[in-house]
Amino acid sequence: MPFADTTLRDEYAAAVERVAGRVLDALRGAGDPAAPTRRSAPGAAGPAHAAPEGPLPAEGPLSRAESAAVRVLGPDLFAAQLLAGLPLDGPTADAAAEALETFPMGGASPAPGSAAAAGPDATGAALANAWRDRTTAQLVALAGRPGPVPGPDPLRPPEPTPGDWPRWSVDMARLSALALPRLDGPVHELARRHSLTLARGVVRSMLRRDYRTAARLARWLAWTEADGAAAHLDLGPVLDRIRAVGDGSTRMWLELAITEALAGPGTTASTASPTAASTPSAGAPGRTAGPPDHGPDGDSPDGAAA
Repeated sequence: MPFADTTLRDEYAAAVERVAGRVLDALRGAGDPAAPTRRSAPGAAGPAHAAPEGPLPAEGPLSRAESAAVRVLGPDLFAAQLLAGLPLDGPTADAAAEALETFPMGGASPAPGSAAAAGPDATGAALANAWRDRTTAQLVALAGRPGPVPGPDPLRPPEPTPGDWPRWSVDMARLSALALPRLDGPVHELARRHSLTLARGVVRSMLRRDYRTAARLARWLAWTEADGAAAHLDLGPVLDRIRAVGDGSTRMWLELAITEALAGPGTTASTASPTAASTPSAGAPGRTAGPPDHGPDGDSPDGAAA
């Protein structure tokens, strides 16, 4: 039923915003970075992750919507610890493993060159979901918690060509959750080799007012620069523009916060001390100052584009 489908989609979208807000709080130092996914106990005072040793006790297993949100965010759940060089905390890893169990990872990707590999799943949302899930499972294992065993690497995204670099940019934007410290692999190597193409993708997305894609590609650029690549674009004005006219979602603020942390201090004058007045509260949609032309996304827990 269309009404039921819309309600479910809204519920899952709201859960993603809530969990993204908790990760954002951890990045900003509003609480201990451990386990931003866990809920506080009934009647407990203070933020859910105020205790130095981690969050207050959870009320029970994650709801299905929360599990979907955890799986959508994937590696970003650990962003605060990865960016700060801290050990990955167990409760967050447990939540990630629980989400991967609720929404199992897909099977192995088809062999390169096969007919299946040439189909639509060879790129796009399905490929992004496969890489994100595999990386999340690796982080769960790195935290020393039981979880799904990562299988073989999914298909590598194709190299950009002069004729299809715009599509390649969109595919890399879908993979932005992998742009974090201590993560490396075939996707990162691709970003290293084609940082100039990533910069072209940022400019193209900004001109198209596709600020979500621009924010994700800017994150990859910040990662490549932190990794030692040449700076092809001044990210400060780009991030300021996205901050001013982007969709205002907590998810986008999280992308920007991670990009700023990767780029280091001095990216923009306004990034050092974000305030409640300049950003929406966790889970609350912000204003949209322009009609963004969002590109396709790879955020559905079942592998479909959201």
